[in-house]
Amino acid sequence: MTAAQVLRPAPYGPSISLPAPYPEGTAFPLSLSPARAGVSLDDITAEIRGLAASGRISSLLDRHGAVYFQGLGLKNAHEFSKFAHAFGWLPHEDIGNPVRRTVLAKNVATANEGPNTQPVYPHNEFGLSPHYPAYGVKYQLFHPNGPKDQTTSAGTTVLQAYGRHVLDSDDAETTRQKIEKEIRRLPTATWRWENQSATNPLGDLRVWQVLPVARDHPRTRQRAFFNNIVSRFLNADNAGTLLPPHLTGDGKYQPPAFYGDDSLIPREYLDSAVEFINETRAMVTWQAGDVILIDNHHVQHAREPWTG
Repeated sequence: MTAAQVLRPAPYGPSISLPAPYPEGTAFPLSLSPARAGVSLDDITAEIRGLAASGRISSLLDRHGAVYFQGLGLKNAHEFSKFAHAFGWLPHEDIGNPVRRTVLAKNVATANEGPNTQPVYPHNEFGLSPHYPAYGVKYQLFHPNGPKDQTTSAGTTVLQAYGRHVLDSDDAETTRQKIEKEIRRLPTATWRWENQSATNPLGDLRVWQVLPVARDHPRTRQRAFFNNIVSRFLNADNAGTLLPPHLTGDGKYQPPAFYGDDSLIPREYLDSAVEFINETRAMVTWQAGDVILIDNHHVQHAREPWTG
């Protein structure tokens, strides 16, 4: 089977045409699907390897920002892992992951285990870190995500985020030293321990990052809004914590993003960013086994409340 017979452009209702300065008719996302029924996963992954090696995948991402693969028929996380590895990229190592994830297959984990009733607001993958992936590969698997009436996310813990080398036998001081060593892998991070007590010997950890608001794309050199500012703003707005002391009703510290000098970003700027996102977003509708490939330098992603 030749490459041209495996995947081809396909109509996709949620795609939009991006406005200027993008070339007229730029679809976001571009959609590809198998050229005929019954194409095997081996044929699809061989096609992906060829497109990646030739630079075609990079060219499509440079133009469209994202590629939605529909009708692949992937049945489980292991088949998705095989598909994702066909691109030939090195897997990203999570350092200080702010959300809980469950490993399902080789280099495959749940994206966010928060309740389906709550949105995940727009952000770049690891936009709160200097250590971020170039690409995001996400797929739809109907995976249990908590009860339908759940309204809060389990979140993550200090040990889940920074405790990969901590042993059950470590005392509080050893644990703290290992956690701090992991944080130091992020050169832009500062941190502080709080609320240490007899019942909380390790204490609570706060970590701050001072990062640029925009980054240059490594190939196109185009400058893009690259951060989690909008996500932090909308979460704080929803929690009523935009203004100091940024504490929720139960005492949780949930601030928005700040300027580098720790001053508040004016709300009108953040509202403008939200408005622009709403004008240029594509509301992807998933089918089981579909995959979306995102250029993390070009595109932010989010998740609306969902059913299924």
